This record gives sequence, C-alpha cells and structure tokens, in this order.
Amino acid sequence: MKNIISILILLAGAALCSLGLSDCTRNEIRVSFDLPEKTNRTYTLLYYASDPAKGWITEEVVNVAKGHGEAVLPAVNPTLIWLFQAGAKDPQAVIYAERGDRIEINGRSSSPSEWTVSGNTVSESLSEWRTSNAGIIASSRSGRRDDRLALNKAVGTSVAAHPSDPVSALLMLVYFDRRADEAGFRRNWNLLRDDAADRKWKDLVSRSDMDGDVPAEDRLPARIVLKTLGTGCDTIEPGRVPMLLYFTRNNARTHGSDIAVLRSLVREYPDSSRRVIAEVGFDTDSMTRLYPTRTDSLRTAVRAWMPLGVSDATAREAGVTRMPYMIVSDSKGRVVYRGDNMEEAAELFRESMK
Repeated sequence: MKNIISILILLAGAALCSLGLSDCTRNEIRVSFDLPEKTNRTYTLLYYASDPAKGWITEEVVNVAKGHGEAVLPAVNPTLIWLFQAGAKDPQAVIYAERGDRIEINGRSSSPSEWTVSGNTVSESLSEWRTSNAGIIASSRSGRRDDRLALNKAVGTSVAAHPSDPVSALLMLVYFDRRADEAGFRRNWNLLRDDAADRKWKDLVSRSDMDGDVPAEDRLPARIVLKTLGTGCDTIEPGRVPMLLYFTRNNARTHGSDIAVLRSLVREYPDSSRRVIAEVGFDTDSMTRLYPTRTDSLRTAVRAWMPLGVSDATAREAGVTRMPYMIVSDSKGRVVYRGDNMEEAAELFRESMK
C-alpha cells in the first residue's frame, strides 16, 4: 500500500510540473566558474532578463576566488549573457542560456576568451567556435577593415556550412560586423533556414534595425526628398547615377576631414549630372547649419538640412541610425556601402563611377 501511495505522489508531482503549477524549473540561470587556483578576479555578466519585476538589462558581478565562483541570474526567457573582465570595454565571451540551465565555465587562464562553456548544446557550439577563431576575433578589435572582414568571412563560412543551425544565426548577430559589409550581412543572413531562421534568435539581441525580413539586396527608396538651403528642396532618385550621402553635424569629430574628402571628390568628378554627392546636416539651429555651407568651399554638392536627425522620416526610410553616417549606391541603385568611414565610402564611390 505504501508503494502505491508513493507512486501516486510521484505522479501527482509530475502532473503539477507539466501543468506549470509547481516551481519545478526555477526562474534563474546558474553560472559556475572552475579556473586555475591562482585566479582571484572580478567578472561582469550582462544579460537581458526580460523580467519587469527584476529588471530588463541586468548586470551581475561575480567574484572568483581561488579559481571558483558562482552567479545566480534571475531570468524568465532565453537570453544571451555577455562576459566581461572587470574594467573591459568589450565582452570576451557570449553564452546562450535558458531558465533552469546550469552553465559551467572551465579554463586554464583568467581570460574569458579562452574559456570553454558547457550547459546546453548552443553554448557549447558557440564556445567551440569562439576558441577556434580566437585569433581572428582578437585581430578584429584593431578597427582595421581588413581584420573586420576576416572575422566576417569566418562567420560566413560557418553559416554556409550549417545554415539550419541556430548557432549560425547567433554568430551573425554577435560577431558579424555589419558596418564593414552590409551586403555580405544580407547575403549570409538570407542563407539561414529552418530553426536558424526563427525570429526568436534575432529577439535575443533586440536588433531594432531588423524588425522585418532582411532583403537580399540593400536598396534605397525610389525617391529621396531633401530640404536644401539653396533651392529649398531637392529630389534624388537612386539608381540614375552613383550617389554618396553624408549625414553629419558641424561638431562631429570627423566633420572637417570628411568635408575635405568630399571636396576632393567633387573636384575629381565635377560634372554633377553624372553623380550625386550630398551633405545632410543634422544641426538643429538654422544658423549653425548655414554658416559652414558658406565657408567650407564644398561646391556642386547638395547641401541639405535635416534638423530632426535620425528621427526624420526620410532618414529612417534610408536606414540612417547614427551620425556621422555615409551611404554609397551605384548606378543601379544598389547600396554598396553603409558606415562611418569616409575614406572607405569614397573608395567605393570611385569604384561606382568607373
């Protein structure tokens, strides 16, 4: 009789778990550290908890003493955990976790970039990829475009080999430098299929520039209407001639050097009927906007004024998310560059003029 009662109790407990009436899976993620005994350091775990009661973006600090430490992270939904060394500007590792997970971190050094992570198959695959490409990831932080493109290539190789693996989606979202190669991002993103194409992976990083599907080809609106200081209004039609749009403010750090590059381009290509070069000012004050247009010697270029900045409907439609920001499109209307490096934008503009 006792055995029957015990079995009934166990079955009742299982039923409660299946109905969600019992706290069988805690709303938390446990992260434990097993590092060399000499490791005595502080690490920061940053993650999106998606819990209005306990916070949205949450930062937890864990003290690792003699190689061991543990963090308990309140969480309801799946999340990405970004791991920083104390004082570091960039995360050295990224972990995928769901509530109830027990994440174990092992390493032979105090550097997160060298650690291996276990606890679920996604994090294990992310960890394996990170350690295999550690040199490329480290080099990409130099800021040089070639180094950033090398990392993009490594991500693209993985995506092409495993287009249905959710890890491929996370590699695109975490490691692919979209500023360095917008076209490459779109090309690789559209290779994803099956579970890897599920929106839930995209939601983990809250990419506000990816609310809808990512078109295979980056194109600007058919017509762009700009308010200009000289004529009052200019309408630009991408796809007729190569075009370079430069969105800026007078007090932007690179404004002076960027204008110098634009001056060089208008001298190289003096026929304004064969190209469009436009400088769009985000200055809120009209006099602040007007003064440099009279003094910076940038001629035969469109000088537009957009006081609402990135909030302007035209800027949003063109995909402008920050400043300074450059967009280059070719004579077929395809966007060949998006980013904040005027030298790179000018180089691709020259290619489009050939």
